[in-house]
Amino acid sequence: MKKAIAALAIIAALIAAILMFSSRFKVTEHIYVEWNGERVGIRGEGSAGLKWTIDRGFLSMTANETVGKSLKIHLSGECANGQFELTAAKRTFVLLEGLKLLNPTDAALVLKGTKPTYLNLADNTENTLGDAGITAAGDLTIGGDGSLTIVAQGTGHKGINIDGNLKIKDDPTITITTSGQPEHMQVLPQSVWLGKGPGLPRNLAEGDTLPPPPPGYQRYDFSGTTKAIKAQGTILIDGGTITLSTCTPGAEGLESKRDIIINGGILNVEAYDDAINALMTMTVNGGIVNAVSSHNDGIDINGGQLKPWATSIPKNFDSQRAKELEGQPTYYQTGGIVTARTTAGYPEEGLDTDNAPISHTGGELRINN
Repeated sequence: MKKAIAALAIIAALIAAILMFSSRFKVTEHIYVEWNGERVGIRGEGSAGLKWTIDRGFLSMTANETVGKSLKIHLSGECANGQFELTAAKRTFVLLEGLKLLNPTDAALVLKGTKPTYLNLADNTENTLGDAGITAAGDLTIGGDGSLTIVAQGTGHKGINIDGNLKIKDDPTITITTSGQPEHMQVLPQSVWLGKGPGLPRNLAEGDTLPPPPPGYQRYDFSGTTKAIKAQGTILIDGGTITLSTCTPGAEGLESKRDIIINGGILNVEAYDDAINALMTMTVNGGIVNAVSSHNDGIDINGGQLKPWATSIPKNFDSQRAKELEGQPTYYQTGGIVTARTTAGYPEEGLDTDNAPISHTGGELRINN
């Protein structure tokens, strides 16, 4: 009898230990957040490592190292003056399940953690963010089969602004429109047009001149422009239907301070400035790309160069890689259909690679200057 009791005690102790271990190290934690105007309701399997503060429609949430490996935060409801701010110590899943979250003065979704965030647009849901849409300190992946609409109208407000890499997968429908003015705009002297200074096109030497600019043509120095999507890292598009539109000075459509890779999906960009801009390279393996600019290049690939009028060095600028790209193709296409067009006329181009060669081994490339 004593042996049986001792055995039961051991089993009970083991079960208690397992329960304690599993509760402390949950594989997945689900948190459900719903806005009803400025009222925010929260429910789910929260742990001691998950904390939040609410100020009317503004929700700030922090998840430390003790929170489960796959925290899933479900967002829904509607608020005309609010924000969701998240700082997570591990990778996090944020699911938009019919969310309309507006913030007249700032981004609606602020992802402060440097670990990857996965943003899922739930199937058959419509989600809206504004005035600025999403800012992220780390890598961001957007997937799912729902839709996301971002309308940014404020000065310097961007649709999506990422310090890390951006990946778009599955079949989401993403529509971003910006119309705000740049925070700073300055006319540059005509000597800039002459190609003097660092970052010269590859076929020019110091003191060489370009053809004279058209009458009245000016270069501008911009900062804080209302780009639709900007990423300091690489942008990878595997699928989806993405529509980007900008209409104010300096506002580019899709910009990467590193590389752009397109494997599939449909990308339509109409921009005031460059419709698509990559600091290093652009590769198209599939999909349909339509890039149209009204005042600059349809597609502009810098190949790692700094422009003569550059006033700052991008965060992720890789000078060694820029040297390795010297003289190499900076635009690669193996498949897909790409249309690159400018309606501005000379000196702007449909596809501008700063005189670097292109590698076109498949697909269709249509350039209209």
